[in-house]
Amino acid sequence: MISLRCVRYALLGVALLSCRNGPLEGALAPSNVLVLYNTASPDGLAIADYYAQVHPGVTLLGINGVTTSEDITADNYLSVMRPQILSALNQSVNVIVTTKGLPLRVDVTESNPSTYKDPFGVTRTIYSGWWKPYSSLESDLTRIDEISTWQQMGDQTYFSQSGMPKYPEPSCNPYYGATTSFNYNNYVMPGYGGMRLTARLDGFTTADVETAITKAQRAYIIPNSTCIVADNDPGANSADQGMVAQLATNVLAPGKLPYVYDNTSAAVTTAAGPVIGYVSQGVHSASLSPGYITNQLNFTLANGAVFDTHESYNAYSFQPGGNVGGQGLVAEWLQIGGTAGVGNVQEPSAGSCYEANEAQMFKMLLNGYTWAEAAWSSLQQLSYVNTVVGDPLMTWKPAILGDANLDGTVNGADLSTVLANYNQTGTDWAHGDFNGDGTINGADLNDVLMRFNSTSDVLTGVAVPEPGTLATLALAALAALVGHGRRKRQ
Repeated sequence: MISLRCVRYALLGVALLSCRNGPLEGALAPSNVLVLYNTASPDGLAIADYYAQVHPGVTLLGINGVTTSEDITADNYLSVMRPQILSALNQSVNVIVTTKGLPLRVDVTESNPSTYKDPFGVTRTIYSGWWKPYSSLESDLTRIDEISTWQQMGDQTYFSQSGMPKYPEPSCNPYYGATTSFNYNNYVMPGYGGMRLTARLDGFTTADVETAITKAQRAYIIPNSTCIVADNDPGANSADQGMVAQLATNVLAPGKLPYVYDNTSAAVTTAAGPVIGYVSQGVHSASLSPGYITNQLNFTLANGAVFDTHESYNAYSFQPGGNVGGQGLVAEWLQIGGTAGVGNVQEPSAGSCYEANEAQMFKMLLNGYTWAEAAWSSLQQLSYVNTVVGDPLMTWKPAILGDANLDGTVNGADLSTVLANYNQTGTDWAHGDFNGDGTINGADLNDVLMRFNSTSDVLTGVAVPEPGTLATLALAALAALVGHGRRKRQ
């Protein structure tokens, strides 16, 4: 029996309308993005080209001489990949994006040296348990300026060692817990280099990736409908339980977005509205089994839907059949219509310092920051096994009243939708029910007319349209519908 399941629907109204319709000050832009692709991978080139079409202004860089396998040695990364990428970097590059066909894991084949002298002349001791033979390519790229040896890559100490400056520890993330936009120049230490944000555009197929990129451009929150699912489980690791509970209590409960929170062994597999965020213990939950993403989750996923589970191998592979232990994969999330996610390419161990802090991540997204900023501000460690998947420039935006198809503009297509469904009941936003009263009527039509040709909630029309204006717009929409039908029959 479920002892606690709370489903809270908070009115977004004023909160959403008060959100900025434009970008945050200092926000990331396409000109700040460097997109990498493997010249030996047609899929990677196709994805890079598609991303550049969606975000004109990004810089593309083909990487030569690199395997298309998901694994690469630290030596190959340092001697082949790193020099090519460094040659294309400058102070304006805030984000490095990798694509399908580039390696996923970087493997250190050498043994733990116990102590070593880093390139800056500092002798470091590798504490017990903090040497790892692998990391993700994306996490290593965050510190590409600084990390230049396999010893640094294997030393994944993120905390300050006695007698040494906290920054730059090889694995310390200075952007962790941030509340401001990211800028590379704010995280440079003279003589050491700095950090950059990263993201991976990958999935089972090129089509999955391109669809996710498209969805990221239409990540709109629908008032009283779009929700976040936080599925906790009493049998999971206590640290993991605490992180999910913190998300529910500190971020979702104040009422910024409808949400579902459950802390029983019963899995949450349905939601009343489209899901834009999913957090759970994955197969570590009592009621979720291997293959649960494709077999058990019955959500309608909103554009911009983010995935974050407490599973060790949820980004282990982006190749069909590459699942390990039946754990959920970010690639499976994209396959069922998801847009982005964070995950681990290898075992991260359990604990708050190893995994994404969901409360920080969703707080940043709800405050209008980009996906790259939200994800990396939630991760304490860099040059680690964590990776961020999805369009780094994605932001969650409040839906515009009157924008039925969520393309960011109120126009004839939206007017046609309202007219086609006028006086119908049991409808939703996609049908033109913008106030959520279950009926398409004059109020919904007015939302379209007041914002016609607008890309924001700024009112451009009149509260009570003149009969002639209404008739003209309605006839134009009906004519468009008739014309569309004729063309289709021809």
